[in-house]
Formats: sequence, structure tokens, C-alpha cells
Amino acid sequence: MENNLEKLQSIDHLLAKLIDGHDLTSEETERLHSTISLYDTEGYHYAIFLAGLHTKGETADELFGYIESFRKLVTPLKIKVDTDRMIDLSGTGGGAFKTINVSTAASFVVAAAGYIVAKASNFGITSPTGSVDIFAAFGIYIAKLNKEKIEKTLEKIGICPFYVPYFSPKLANRGKISRKVFGERKVKIRTPSHLVFNVFSPLPLTHRIYGCYSEKYLDILANLFMKLKFQRSLIFHGRIGMPEISNVGETVFIEQNKNRIKKYILKPKDLGIKEVKIGDIKTGTKEENIRDFIRVLKGEGSRGKTDLIAINAGAAFYALEDVLTIKAGFKKAREILRSGKSYLVLKKLVNKLGDVKLLRNLEESLL
Repeated sequence: MENNLEKLQSIDHLLAKLIDGHDLTSEETERLHSTISLYDTEGYHYAIFLAGLHTKGETADELFGYIESFRKLVTPLKIKVDTDRMIDLSGTGGGAFKTINVSTAASFVVAAAGYIVAKASNFGITSPTGSVDIFAAFGIYIAKLNKEKIEKTLEKIGICPFYVPYFSPKLANRGKISRKVFGERKVKIRTPSHLVFNVFSPLPLTHRIYGCYSEKYLDILANLFMKLKFQRSLIFHGRIGMPEISNVGETVFIEQNKNRIKKYILKPKDLGIKEVKIGDIKTGTKEENIRDFIRVLKGEGSRGKTDLIAINAGAAFYALEDVLTIKAGFKKAREILRSGKSYLVLKKLVNKLGDVKLLRNLEESLL
């Protein structure tokens, strides 16, 4: 404990610099976050760090340092798959209203097309169910998945959820503090952690899509993705208040291709989808959300919720350079949903990691 205090005191000057409103370098941020992750067992320094950085306003350099800290602390995953066949659809979460778990459902669509989806999972911020809760409803408890099981599942099924602190010893303390704050205490605020925690992957991804809860961060995230040397990424915000591509109003996109950035705004009609109302895509209780999740994957969901999932999966196909346009990606994703193939992937995942009886009971509740 005394050694921990000495380590934390060594970064006091960096915390003071941050609280005084000064930007940190990427190296300073990396040192600050790494030290806090390893030695702050009570969470006081972590809370000051998150509050100070978010209040000042995050820079691309600071977020890069944050990611570099994860790179040093996370235990990497290794699978025998070409990097251009892998992707994660996870974003920031934190939408202005409750919806179905868009990135999680869309991930099963992409996996059904033969890609590997390394699904970073977390607790919900505004939704009644985070992706952690969705998988738990099927008996898949992320805390029980070790590195080897995750790797084998990715190779065999094509999708596997994970929470990196659970299989990364150097992040065990950091994960414990986060679960206490955001899981047990149900603190529903957005932080720099929510902004970029899912940007980093324990796999060497070269293609990404990433939805953000605020338009003001899109340029910062685009610069971050260039620093991280992604081959192609698509970052977006639904102006209705969604960290996803929206079928309600406009969506702002920043497309990053190596060192080139292009910004544009698209409406649902530009993407080949019908514009709907917020009520058509909102969800209610945890139980309703899970039932909607199953209906969509089975090809039995409502038009609004199905199209919402399909357009976000379609964006992933575009980022993977599988199709030439997002609109073409939407058409491909919609056909996969109609075929029920996405649901077959879910059943395979539950057979391997979860509880088949739970899934069967949920199926019966839809009758």
C-alpha cells in the first residue's frame, strides 16, 4: 500500500497540470493512466483523472496516450485470421434515448457474413441493457471467459464478447474500479473512458466503425484513428442523439482512409432506407430490449429496428471494403437478417458459451 502511494504521488504534478486546464502530451497521458490503472486501488485518482480530462476537453494526443496505455497493459489476443477479416463495431454508447443494442445486434450480422467480430462489451450508460447484459441473458457471462476461450470462440464461431480487464492481469485493478463505479453504483455519466475504451482492441484491427454520442468529438476521433494507423474507419453520430447511424434524421460521418479524411452528412433516403420516428426505434425495459434483439436477428423485427441494425452492419461491410457504398452494405445486411443467418450465429455462440435453456425460454416468450 505504501509503495502504491509513492507511485501515485509521482504523478501528482500531471494531475495538477490537468486540473489547471492544460493539455497533456500523449506520453504524459500514457504515464498518468498506466500509473493510476496499476496502483490506484480506491479510485480517487481515477475519478480526478476522468473528471479533469473531460472538463478540460480531450485532445487527440491525450486520447492517443490513453490508448497507448491500454496497449501496454492489455494481454493481446492471437488468432489465425487475416487482419483484414477482423472488425469491432463497438462505439461509445451513451445515446440520448434508449434503443435496442445496435452494435451488438449488427455484430451478429457481420459475423454471419464470415467476418471475425471481436466484440468489446461493457455496461449500459443510457440503454437498460449494455452488451454485457445482453450476453448474460443467454447465459454467457463475460467474466468467466479467459483468453484461450475467447480466441477459440472467435476462430470457431466468428464472434465473441469480452471485457479486456477480465483477462488482462495488469488491468485487473482498473477493471475492478470501473465495475464498481459504472456497474455496481450505476453511475450514468459519460467519461473519457466511454469515449475511447472500445477504440483499442486486443487484436490488430485495421478496419473499424465507431459511433459516438456527440458530434463534437468526431474530428478528434478521426485524428486519433489516423494516429493509430487504421487502414479504413468510419466514425459517425446520429444527430437525433445517437452513437449510431440513424434512420431518424441526419447522420454525420467522418471517413478515414489511411491519411485522408472526408466528412459528409447523409439522410436515411441517401442510404436507401425509410425514415422513421423515434418511437419506432426506442425500447423499453430490459426484457423488452432482449426480445427485440432476438426478433431482429430472427428476421422478425419491426421495420424501424431492423433497418437500424442493417444500416450499421452495412457500414461495417463498407469499412471492411466488402462493398462500394454504405447503401450497398445495407442491402447485404438486410438480406442476411431476412435469412435468419444472424440468429444461427447467436445459437452457435450460446451452444458453445451459454445456456441453451435460457435462449429456448426467451424464444417461447415471443410466441
